Order: sequence, then structure tokens, then C-alpha cells
Amino acid sequence: MAKDRILALRRTLADLHSQSAVWAWFLTVSAAAAYLLCFAGAALVEPIGVRVLSALALGPLIALLFRIAHDAGHGSHVANARLARIIGQVSQFPSYHPYSIWLLLHNGRHHSFTNLRDRDYIWIPLSKAEYDALPLLGRALERAYRTLPGLGLYYLYAIWWRKMAMPTHSFLQKDKLVYRIDRLIVLAFFVGQLAVLTIGVTGPADFAVRFVLAIALPFVVFNWLVGFASLLNHTHPGVPWFARRDEWDFYTGQVNCTVHMQVPSWMVFFLTDVGLHGAHHIDPRIPIWSLDKAEPRIVASAAPDIVFEKWTLRRHRDIMRRCKLYDYDTHRWLDFAGCPTGPEIFTAETSAALRTHAGRRSFLPHEAAA
Repeated sequence: MAKDRILALRRTLADLHSQSAVWAWFLTVSAAAAYLLCFAGAALVEPIGVRVLSALALGPLIALLFRIAHDAGHGSHVANARLARIIGQVSQFPSYHPYSIWLLLHNGRHHSFTNLRDRDYIWIPLSKAEYDALPLLGRALERAYRTLPGLGLYYLYAIWWRKMAMPTHSFLQKDKLVYRIDRLIVLAFFVGQLAVLTIGVTGPADFAVRFVLAIALPFVVFNWLVGFASLLNHTHPGVPWFARRDEWDFYTGQVNCTVHMQVPSWMVFFLTDVGLHGAHHIDPRIPIWSLDKAEPRIVASAAPDIVFEKWTLRRHRDIMRRCKLYDYDTHRWLDFAGCPTGPEIFTAETSAALRTHAGRRSFLPHEAAA
């Protein structure tokens, strides 16, 4: 029933699935060329001003390439599946993501089981008991992650390092050969970058500067950008998380658990699909660049079930202040002391209403502060 309701929404969006091949190739080639140009500028060009500007541009360009890979992974960038895989894999080289592992986690787990604690993989809130059971360093990391500066640390360490670059066998569940091959390909790309940095190098200090400007700084910026966007997509005082499969269904995960965030236009280009992530979850086959056309249709059909928010820095800080831990029994967000920071957001009545298509009340910005 839940999937039938999603399919009904998707039928109204079918005309948005196609993307111009000219646009797809222009975007792919120009983004890759811009990245290579700025990498060379940060690593090899002499004037320090050019090197710094190039380094600053690299982080957002890595995020743009990641966005292209994201569409390719959903089959919405180009029509040919083999070509889409090549584009997706190459576009994720600068962000050092093994493509097959990212596909497993993003498509196979996140999109299939959004906000279901034991199946989703990103920004899963701990319960108070889980938090208290952590060692001192673990609790310190959890506190750091849910701060504005800590967004990048979260994605860099908790997601990229522990789940993409060095995942355990138990986490992957099945250690396929393609996962190992893709990790080796990413490593080869990184070694190739290091080799480029040695061209004309004058000594260890020069190499270190090149490494920081061309690789380290851009990668840190990229991780912060993705951490920023991914937090906003599924963390909100009105968005529930689930520990029990019987409470969750596919419609709830895609529609109720994804924030429809109104953001300034300058945020959209390099921040994957921030602001339009709700539309993306309802139909991942729509290219990111067409999600703005899908959003009004989705709102017209499913507004009572949607969590809306308007982004401001103040509101962002408030969301992060209130969404530290989660009570999976009463469905309330908590602070690190275990005190509720808002009302129950998913009750037995809510669940029954969703399953009978009665919908639930939208969680509006002015209500979030109640």
C-alpha cells in the first residue's frame, strides 16, 4: 500500500525523468575541466593568489562532481546505464568515494529504508541510553558532530572514513570483489594526484603547501558541504526516526521523513539537492536540475504529509540545538541531557492516519519553535 501511494505520486512526475543529453555532457565535461584546471592552479601555478583562489574553488567543484555522480547513480543523468556508471565513478574520484560502496549505501540503504535506524546509514540519532554507553571520546564526538563546524567532521570521519573508505565486513554484510576494486581505483587516483604534486617541487615544504591547497583543504570543504546538506535533509524537530520496522513504511520514509527546505538560491548549485531533497526521495529518477519543477506538483498532492521549513542561519542553529538525541519509544527529540526539546511527532494516531491516507498535519516553521 505504501509503495502504491508513492507510485501514484510518481505518475504525475513521469514527464520530468528525461534530461537533455547535450546538457548532461556539457555539465559533466565542464565540471571535470574546471576541477582539473583548478587542481593545476592550486598545485603548480606560481602566484600565491591564483593558488589560493583555485584551492577555494576546488571544494565546491568536488561537490558539483559528486552531484553529477549522484544523478548518474540514480540513472537520471544519462540514459545509457554503462555510460552512467563510468560518469558516476569518475565524477566521484575527487571526493575519494568507492562508487559501488556509495551505491550500496545511498541507493540500497538510504533510499530504501529512509530514517529506519538499523537500515539507513547517515545522521542516525542515538538514543539517550546509547549515548550514555559511549566512552568519553565517543560522547565528545557526538557533541561535536551536531555543531555547525562539526558537520564536516561527521561526514569525513563517521561516513567517509568508517563507511566508505574503510568499512568493516560486518557493516557491508557482503564484501564483494567490486567493493575492493573500486577502493583500489580510488587509491590509484589519489596516488596519481600525489605524483602530479611532485612536478617541479622544490622541497618538502613546497610539497606540503601543494598538498594542503590542492587536496586537503578542498576535501575538508567538500565534507563540510555534504555534511551540511545531508543533516538538513532528514533532521528536523518535526521529522521522526524509527527503531521498529512495524512502525515504518516506505511512504512514511520518503514523504514524512524528508524535509522540504526552502533555501536561498545561492545554496542550491553546489549543495547536491538541498532544498529539493523531498522531491528527490519521492522520485529519484528526476534529475536534480528538474526537481524544482517537481516540487509544486508533489506539494499539491501530499502537502498534509510533508514537513516544510524555511532555512535561515538562526533556524539552522535551532534545529541543531533541538535535534541531539532521539527517544524511539515516544518519538521525541532530546538534548544531550535527555530532556525533550519538542512534542511527540509520531503517535499511534499518526501511524493509523498515514496508513489510511488521511495524512498528518504539516510541521510548519512557526510550530517548530513551540
